Amino acid sequence: MPRFLAVGHVTWDRRPGGDVLGGAAAYAALAARRLGWEAAVLTSAGPDFEPARDLPGIEVFLEPASATTRFVNAYDEQGERRQTLLARAEPIELSRVPDAWRSPDVLLLASVAGELPAGTAACFEAGLVGATAQGWLREFAADGAVVPRAWPSPERDLLLVHVLFLSLGDVAGDEARARDLLACVPLVALTRGWRGVDLWTRDGVQTVAALPRPEVDPTGAGDVFAAAFLVRYHESQDPVEAAAFASCAASCVVEGVGASTLGDRGEVERRLRLRERLLEEGEWDE
Repeated sequence: MPRFLAVGHVTWDRRPGGDVLGGAAAYAALAARRLGWEAAVLTSAGPDFEPARDLPGIEVFLEPASATTRFVNAYDEQGERRQTLLARAEPIELSRVPDAWRSPDVLLLASVAGELPAGTAACFEAGLVGATAQGWLREFAADGAVVPRAWPSPERDLLLVHVLFLSLGDVAGDEARARDLLACVPLVALTRGWRGVDLWTRDGVQTVAALPRPEVDPTGAGDVFAAAFLVRYHESQDPVEAAAFASCAASCVVEGVGASTLGDRGEVERRLRLRERLLEEGEWDE
């Protein structure tokens, strides 16, 4: 039984230099493994995805599809992402999940294209359940353009979820939308890129500083943050400590393309010490 299970589509993300494996489930599972946890992915993908080749060291339960979900990601000068959907795998069917996979320590619902059925977490007996919001907060135009939408039924999709992760971009800068989701989950982590993360509970909000680093490719940073947060939260039971740890893990992935620069636990802890020193000194230059 995997300790960390991510459920959602793996993707191929088209870049000028060629396609790169992506998807919240892939980034999260790879990050959890780098942090020392046994990790697995439940996904649907086409013949161009080969688990042993594309996710080495990760257990994969694959539901075959005619195509793998595929995006084009483009960033403007302000770092805003524009996405186009080129292909989409099948929705994920939970009835065929092995019984041995149904009780992970941590479960992450990692939707990118509306592929998860409502109440997915109820099909598992996980100790800690997180969800990334992006797959429920967008739809696809006729030309494949990814466009925002209102979340139709968050109370059903987030049933039994403990922590919801979303970015300021996911809610178009409207913090009130993040706060409203506290009606469905006890903790909302609203990430702000290099500016840090707001941890919203029904008692209020606490801002946790990040560790700004030069960005080569910000894709996957939020997914790595989610995985690292859940791993450390499960270990420490402290959401602030988990957020600081996760911010340092996310600072690694932005320094390279895809998952090529994921940090192990030693590197994340080194960055935590650097972050603490820079906060004490009031500066961010190493």
